[in-house]
Amino acid sequence: MSEDERLEMLRTATEAHADLKELALRLRRRLTLKSPATKAAFKAEHEVFRLRRELQRLELRDADPVEKRGPLPEVRRGVKVIDIGRLRRPKDPDDER
Repeated sequence: MSEDERLEMLRTATEAHADLKELALRLRRRLTLKSPATKAAFKAEHEVFRLRRELQRLELRDADPVEKRGPLPEVRRGVKVIDIGRLRRPKDPDDER
């Protein structure tokens, strides 16, 4: 994640937090604190607040330096050599197919 992506996510979380906070206060005025809708709104507001706080605290480290290797030999025993490291995609924990 780049710094720009982190800032965009932080901006989105801040807007969502403000909207949920306003919604929770409206529900509190119309309904009781014990109503399920009010409880859910306050819980959602709290979770978005925690997300926003974590995004503020997140420190992005520079990406690990890529190992620079020498060029691969063109042919090994009559077969071309392929750099498998370049073919592998990094695993995305959200991408569960």
